[in-house]
Amino acid sequence: MTTATPGAGAYDRPPYRLPDAPARANGPGAWALDVLLPWRLAQRIYGPFRVFRFSAADAVGLAAPGQPVATVLAEQAADPLIERLLLPRALLGLGALFFVIRLFTGGGLFEPLGQALSDSVLMLATGPVALLLACVPLVAVAHPGTLLTVARLCARPLLTALITTAFCGLFVLWAVHGYDYRPDRTGWLVLAVLFGPWLTVFFGSVLFLIHRNAFGVGGHPLVRPLACVPLVWLTAIAHSLLIDAVEAYPGARPTPAYLVALFAGPVGVTVTAAVEVVLLRRRHGVGFRGPLPHRRPPAPRPPTLPPALVARLRADLTHGLAHHWPRYVDREGVVWALTPAVHEGHRVLWPYVPAFTERTRPAPWPEVEAAAGPLRPR
Repeated sequence: MTTATPGAGAYDRPPYRLPDAPARANGPGAWALDVLLPWRLAQRIYGPFRVFRFSAADAVGLAAPGQPVATVLAEQAADPLIERLLLPRALLGLGALFFVIRLFTGGGLFEPLGQALSDSVLMLATGPVALLLACVPLVAVAHPGTLLTVARLCARPLLTALITTAFCGLFVLWAVHGYDYRPDRTGWLVLAVLFGPWLTVFFGSVLFLIHRNAFGVGGHPLVRPLACVPLVWLTAIAHSLLIDAVEAYPGARPTPAYLVALFAGPVGVTVTAAVEVVLLRRRHGVGFRGPLPHRRPPAPRPPTLPPALVARLRADLTHGLAHHWPRYVDREGVVWALTPAVHEGHRVLWPYVPAFTERTRPAPWPEVEAAAGPLRPR
């Protein structure tokens, strides 16, 4: 049995091509606000701080009593289950686990903070290398005829890496040649007071967003999980060889507890990256060589609600009692109402769709989440 090789057109679907995000202001006023607010400038370059949300034209709303259910779309997110991996991954990459382990193994309170400052410069230097290690294999193993498509999907992450390299180079150049602090120089003190907080917030935002998004915003869906792994491992190894061996432990070996703390974060990041790769493959048909043909999300289990209960809920909907039911949205943008009905100990959800299907029928909460992923409040 032969499988058709996907061409460049197979990439023209989520998650390779996501719906257009709401237009973002790009005028002089917007850029001025981005310059004044450092976290906005970091977000413009390195991606969002939270789950991606996109406007579309088809979300489901509740019609007037006695009228057919209308479809008016509000919001749609990328896969929330995958997106929820990003916060713990960012915390692991930033050294949260290192801080906790060292705190309980006698490392003190300020040692992890000093490591975070040194690791930040190492991370800016190793980030572009990690991105190349992620993008080059994706382009190299792509199916024939899709190399340009995959290269375009890696273009924005590579551009972000170039910006990071330039930023790191300027920072190192300033640290080596331009740092000339003199307490009697009033101009330098005023400059530090005015721009010090801005640079601190911007630098912290950049560190968090690089670990959260791994340069992968707007690029190939596999760039993010593949780039975050070498990013944290190269940073940890560079810290062990360049800082610990020279400054912290010259001529001596670090303790086992320190090594466990140093490499626990990279291990955790690697685990989350592996989970993301598996979810992308199983739920969205994303393969290393390209989109997997005929790949669909797993089919939901058959609904188990009694017909009498469905008829009663339909009558409540017709009489307008459903206007006050809480609503939730699944990963595909379908709106579900939390009804007051209970079946086998679980609250029943009602989908706002023009017609029921095997995928969207009234069902208990666990069955809906098993088929449609975690629900989020609308």
